[in-house]
Amino acid sequence: MSGRKLAFLAPISWIVLGVGVLAIPFIVEPKDELGLYFALVFGVACFALGAFQLWRLSREDPKTTVYSIDDLPLEKRAGALRRLMLLFAAVIIVGTGFTAYQLVQLEYGWAERVTVWGPIAELYRFLGFWPAVLFVPSIGLLGLIEMTRKLRATKAATSPVTKSE
Repeated sequence: MSGRKLAFLAPISWIVLGVGVLAIPFIVEPKDELGLYFALVFGVACFALGAFQLWRLSREDPKTTVYSIDDLPLEKRAGALRRLMLLFAAVIIVGTGFTAYQLVQLEYGWAERVTVWGPIAELYRFLGFWPAVLFVPSIGLLGLIEMTRKLRATKAATSPVTKSE
C-alpha cells in the first residue's frame, strides 16, 4: 500500500469510530442522560476530527506530504529523529512513573485494585514487582536503540566522505 493511501487510513478510522459511537445509543438503551450526552459529543467530535483530517489531506499536494521520518530529506531527518527521541524518552519516563506508582500502591496494600496495561498486569502476577516495573523502560530502551541506529545511518549518509592518504 502506498504512503498516500495509508495517510487516508487515520481520517477514515476516525469517521468510522464517530459513526459507531453515534450508533450506540440507538442500539443499546443508555443507562442515564450523562452517558447519552457523552456518546453524542464523543461521536460528533470523532466524526468531525476525521472529516477535518480527510478534507485537509485531500487539499494537500501528494508530492509534498511527509508521512514518516524516512520520507523527509536527509538534511531534516536527523533533527526530526532527535526530537522524536526526546519525545519518546519523555513518554517512557511518564509511563514508567505511572506504572511504578500504581504497582507500589498495590504492593504496599494502599489500594486493592489498580489500572495498568494488560501485559504489565500479567508480568506482575507471574513474575512480581520489578519485572513489571521494568517492562516499559526495557521496551523504551529497545525503541531508543533503534532510533539511534537510524540517526547514525542518517548522519553517515549526510556527512561528506573524506579519505586520508
